[in-house]
Amino acid sequence: MTAQEFKNVWETSDHSLRPLSIDRFKGLNLQQTTIDFLTIAGLPANVAPYLSFVRDTSDIYDGINRLTKQYDTLEKEFDKYVTIGVDGSGNLIVLNTEMNDRVEWLDHEDFSPRYMNNSINELGELLIVYRSFVDQIQQENGEDAYLDANFTDTQLETLKQKMEQVDGNALTEDGFWKVEIEMLLENRKEFFSKDQKV
Repeated sequence: MTAQEFKNVWETSDHSLRPLSIDRFKGLNLQQTTIDFLTIAGLPANVAPYLSFVRDTSDIYDGINRLTKQYDTLEKEFDKYVTIGVDGSGNLIVLNTEMNDRVEWLDHEDFSPRYMNNSINELGELLIVYRSFVDQIQQENGEDAYLDANFTDTQLETLKQKMEQVDGNALTEDGFWKVEIEMLLENRKEFFSKDQKV
């Protein structure tokens, strides 16, 4: 999915994106396809599953920056990471410039990397897939369906199949999306066991 295709799909509903200015990329050593994606489309401010992304600012923490600029105590080996967002627990979403801007998920305590997506284009497409899943379960199972983990096995299987079509490693690598699916199942188990006790 190209940056323009992502933008067209994302902005068809009440959701907006935050493209970045070209001057934000000086010295970051990112690939042109990544820069194109972030300048043409950008990423949403906040999106399910509890992700927040950078905005067009020179602020060290709210804008796109090298991880070592945000955390100046880190060793030079962390120079390869460029921060683009965080998850709901404060773990970082970064681009690994030594792996063709692969999207990785860094633990906020020890900065250990885990897989998220092969590219920012795949990340964008998976955000669309996940948003469609949330929209579907809310339409079919009620407004609080996502918060209550109220989804069927069929709905989850459809989500997983679509994820794998976009990024074959999304659910096989021990990383963000695999953990997200496991958490959805755990939340559903907890919610329904609580519901049956009442």
